Amino acid sequence: MITEIAIWMIVFVAIGTYFLQLWTGIAVAGWAGDFKLVERETKPGPYWFVMLLQTALMIVVPALIYFSE
Repeated sequence: MITEIAIWMIVFVAIGTYFLQLWTGIAVAGWAGDFKLVERETKPGPYWFVMLLQTALMIVVPALIYFSE
């Protein structure tokens, strides 16, 4: 039960962060302590690349989990 709640909380936070990045035009690129902010107005190419990568991960990772069973 607690595991399912934790998983759903992570899903909602990830989706919320994704839409917040689309709304504000500022994407977070990087890993762990190596964060970098990419703004849509100043660097549209890297911004859309980061958003495309995040979109792909939001589709591919759940698909891999679903089909692994």
